Amino acid sequence: MFKKTTIFLILGICLVSFLLISYQSKRQINFIKIDFSNLILPIQNLKNFFTEIFNLKEENRKLKEQLYQTILQQRSHHELIEENKRLKGLLNLQERKKELIAIAKVIKIGSNKFLKTIWIDKGHDHGIKVGMPVITLHGLAGKVISTSSNFSEVLLLTDPNFSVSVRVERTRTEGIVTGTGTNLCILKYMPLEEDINVGDVLITSGTDGIFPEGLKVGVVRKIERKKGFFQNIEIIPYQSDSKIEEVAVIKS
Repeated sequence: MFKKTTIFLILGICLVSFLLISYQSKRQINFIKIDFSNLILPIQNLKNFFTEIFNLKEENRKLKEQLYQTILQQRSHHELIEENKRLKGLLNLQERKKELIAIAKVIKIGSNKFLKTIWIDKGHDHGIKVGMPVITLHGLAGKVISTSSNFSEVLLLTDPNFSVSVRVERTRTEGIVTGTGTNLCILKYMPLEEDINVGDVLITSGTDGIFPEGLKVGVVRKIERKKGFFQNIEIIPYQSDSKIEEVAVIKS
């Protein structure tokens, strides 16, 4: 009797142990399945994240191009009035188109100690040629002086070797702006009797055959009228050399 009871007890313990082991195994398997399925969602979210980043970059690139095109086409109210006066009575006169060639990033400051230049990450493979004007959203920055396949060197507006034909927006008087090697430029060949004031805006005249008409160049900072034929006039460029990060190269 005692032996039978013992045998039944052992069998009962074995059965309970087997059931417990089976239950735990099922829980563990279910846990693993659930945990694995939960990994799918983060992977999908990561894929969506990178897709969104790509789409945003592409949208940003298109918006930049549109913004530069708008800058190239915009004209001040005064400029439009003066142009209207000049063109009245003339028919079939088309305004020269300012064509955007490429948008580029500044990758380094020029290493030539005798020139104020920057290097950009676009070259002749992107349609850029020597002599093409370079602008920012603020105004004229310089012009291309050398190119390779994927890079170009830009001579800055403030370099003494740089010059551009300009006109005073208020009076339509024309002159030449050149760099000084500092953060300022000078306006040359402005007669003593010519009406020009501090704060006058200078824009490209288009008469030099390089820079399209109407690009912002700078503002008159200081005027000195000494003996001689011309006034000494300091100009603050619209675009500071030290703040150029991105430029647009346009057709001459």
